[in-house]
Amino acid sequence: MYPHRIRLRGPWECEPLARAAGDPRPVPPPCRMAMPCRWGAGGLAEFSGRVRFLRRFGYPGRIDAHERVWLTIGPASDRVAVTLNGVYLGEQDGGGCEFDVTALLRDRNELAVVVEGGADGGLWGEVALEVRCTAFLRNVQCGAAVDGSGLVLVHADGELVGTAAEVLELYLLLDRSTVAYAALPAPVTRQTFRLVSEALSPERLRFGGEGDATHLVRVDLVRAATVWYTWEHALTGEPPPDRRA
Repeated sequence: MYPHRIRLRGPWECEPLARAAGDPRPVPPPCRMAMPCRWGAGGLAEFSGRVRFLRRFGYPGRIDAHERVWLTIGPASDRVAVTLNGVYLGEQDGGGCEFDVTALLRDRNELAVVVEGGADGGLWGEVALEVRCTAFLRNVQCGAAVDGSGLVLVHADGELVGTAAEVLELYLLLDRSTVAYAALPAPVTRQTFRLVSEALSPERLRFGGEGDATHLVRVDLVRAATVWYTWEHALTGEPPPDRRA
């Protein structure tokens, strides 16, 4: 099932590069730090400034023609700058960035993340490789509303990113049952989408009560019976009225 996520946890090499402006003390010596974490908890207590984190890893298995490998950086300090195998990928305030690194991967790889931050700095978000297909979903949101007849509509909105030469299909599932479907004719390019279910009886979407029930909403992106991407979300709380004109 996609995306296939490979977490780059465990010990990273950690090298403090510079203290914050105005702090004349020498920088601490290099060390190793188990990621993800804030550097204060990893041996750099009360340090503010710039630190380089280094992680080496192998090639992530067989990559087929319809697959791509993305490097994802979770939440981090004030600013992060990312380099893979000597190629500068970019920088971002507060982490939360991703890069297609398929063409840069080798049998042995070296990832460097330079982090700037205060005493609570570090890479406390997950750093990972994600194997995705050439098309995948992003910024998906879902919800439910009650129409004027008292029936329930479940919807999902989002963005399809990337391309595909073949027809792709979108399925909206509620508790493992398909409630909406759309076919995207080839060639598929980047686009937004909206899936809305047929009108459902209120009994299909009951909340609360014993066990505090929730309902699982899932969006599958499918090519020729193979799921290219899956997004899931648990719906909780009674759906509000549908206020569309």
